Amino acid sequence: MRIAQFTLNWYSNYGNFLQKYALHRTLKLFADEVEVLWSGDCKFLPETGDDKLFQIVVPKRSNDRTKLYLLREAIRQSKFKDFENLHIKTRFDFPYLEDIVDEYDFFVVGSDNIWNPNTPSTEYFLNFVPPEKKISYAVSVRPFTTKPTEKLKEIFRRGISGFSHLSIREELTVKIVEEVTGKRPLSVLDPIFLLKPDEWRKVAQKPAWFKEKYQRGFILTYYLRKLPPPEVKTLADELELSVINLLDIENYNHFTVGPAEFIWLFENASLIFANSFHAIAFAILFRRPFINRVFKDDRHEISLSHRLLNVLKIFGLEDRRTFGEKFFSAAEAMDIDFSQRDKVLPIERLKAFKFLTEAFLATP
Repeated sequence: MRIAQFTLNWYSNYGNFLQKYALHRTLKLFADEVEVLWSGDCKFLPETGDDKLFQIVVPKRSNDRTKLYLLREAIRQSKFKDFENLHIKTRFDFPYLEDIVDEYDFFVVGSDNIWNPNTPSTEYFLNFVPPEKKISYAVSVRPFTTKPTEKLKEIFRRGISGFSHLSIREELTVKIVEEVTGKRPLSVLDPIFLLKPDEWRKVAQKPAWFKEKYQRGFILTYYLRKLPPPEVKTLADELELSVINLLDIENYNHFTVGPAEFIWLFENASLIFANSFHAIAFAILFRRPFINRVFKDDRHEISLSHRLLNVLKIFGLEDRRTFGEKFFSAAEAMDIDFSQRDKVLPIERLKAFKFLTEAFLATP
């Protein structure tokens, strides 16, 4: 059996990239061959970062910081590419998606935020694939920013209704899909959780720069579009821990971490601060103390909070999400109860594998 995997593709987001790897590895349990279909531009900076790109993105009048960012981002993306070459079979060489439908027994779309009502893309509904070959796994839908028009509802209605087996990631997505299509999909875990910690350890890698400074322990921060909260330094001083700020452009080692190093750091962190869904997912998977600090003035963060609220609710960890007025003491930060996680995770994982098994047993 051959499976085509269809998802968002780029080399700059750890969460998106590693959920793709996790689903890819899971699908390989069911098929002789699994290929990720990369539709559209490659978006790999080291290949596109020629003189033409630098003339467009970094004109002569640009500041040195922008040039520094592009150079370090190219190095970071190279590590993503190396990981992909080792672990994810990706196909770029097809002129039109319609031309390759007969080459695969099933097409699996997911996970992550691929059904976006603000910029609907019909290819993520697999409209080029017969319904009996279409499966969605843990798809996330970005909430409607305004009341959807009837035209937009119809695009979603037709796209989602065409799946023979339909699963999504969040309860809010269940409601959106049910409202638009009249069908109630199954809610399943993000692919990150389908692999057990031991399976992640097989592809993890300790950073070469991880020296004596961090041996006693470290606080790991991963903040998209924002600086880490000030309390990180306060807790670091109180706990006598070093801080590793991922995505800190000023620190070469921290900014250029690859996916394998990313996994290792999340498993070994003493405490994690993050505003990213997948960062919190890894903290939960590896049973690491974490804090999801939310900034009330961050519209992007609040608009996407349903994802984090959903995963925290599943594992009984809602108290780890805090707004600006609530600060954790050192003792509170390190004291975390994973008992519900330990009970729920095996059950939810079994539900996910049951869904995939039933989907692939169906005859196209």
